[in-house]
Amino acid sequence: MRWSAVVSALEQAWGFPLFVLGTCFGSFLNVCITRLPAGESVVFPASRCRACKARVPGWANVPLMGYALLRARCAHCRAPISFRYFLVELAAGVLALALRRRFGLGRLFCAYFPFTGALLAAAVIDFETGVIPDAISVWGTVAGLMLSWCAPALSVHGFPSPLGSLLGALLGGGVLWAAARGYHAATGRDGLGGGDVKLLAMIGAFVGWNGVPGVLLVSALTGSLWGVGLMVLRKDVSLTTPLPFAPFLCAGALCRVL
Repeated sequence: MRWSAVVSALEQAWGFPLFVLGTCFGSFLNVCITRLPAGESVVFPASRCRACKARVPGWANVPLMGYALLRARCAHCRAPISFRYFLVELAAGVLALALRRRFGLGRLFCAYFPFTGALLAAAVIDFETGVIPDAISVWGTVAGLMLSWCAPALSVHGFPSPLGSLLGALLGGGVLWAAARGYHAATGRDGLGGGDVKLLAMIGAFVGWNGVPGVLLVSALTGSLWGVGLMVLRKDVSLTTPLPFAPFLCAGALCRVL
C-alpha cells in the first residue's frame, strides 16, 4: 500500500474523533463567551449554573450530549440553558472537520484551528454583548504575528510571511480605523467600534495583507444583507441602528481560510 493511501485512510478514520475534539473545544469557547465579557477567569472556578451558582456535574459537561441530557435546563434549579451552548459546540466540531478537509491533519490545521475558535467566540460575544474582548483580538494579533515568524522554523508552509502578517494587521486595523474616523467626522456619530478595528487587525495577521480586501468584501456584503433584512422585518431598526459587525468580519475570515 502506498504511503499516500495510508495517510488518506488515517485522515478518514480521524473524522469522528476530530469532530469530538472540536466540540470539546467548543465547550471551552462557551466558557470564554460567558466569562470574558464579565471579566472573569476562564479557568477557575469550575463550570457553574449562572442562575443558582451550583456546580455543573461532570456528565453534564459532555459536549452536545450534556445539553440534550439536561433538556436545556440546569440539573439543580431547572433554569433554562441557552441554545447557544449547543450551537457553539456543534459549530466548533464542524469547523474542525472543515479545516481538516482544507488542510489535512498537518501543521496548517494546528495553526488555524485556534484562530477559527477565536473567530467563533468573538462573533458570538459581539452578537450577545456588543463588545469584543481584547483578550481575543489583541492577543490573537500577537499570536498571529508570532506564528508568522515561527512558521519557517516549524515548517508551517502556506502561512503568511512575517512581513505579510504585519502588513495584514496594519492594513486590517488601519482601514477600519480610517473608516470609523471618517464616519464620525461626517455624521458626528460613532460607527465602527475599536473592537472591530482590533479584530480585523487580528484577522489580517492570520490571512496576510492580500486576504484583507476579500474579508472586507464578504463582511460588507453579508452585513448589508443582514441590515436590510432586519429593516424589512422589524420597524424598530433603521440605518442609524447600531448592529454588531464582528460576526460578519468573522464570516469573511472563515471564507478566506476555508
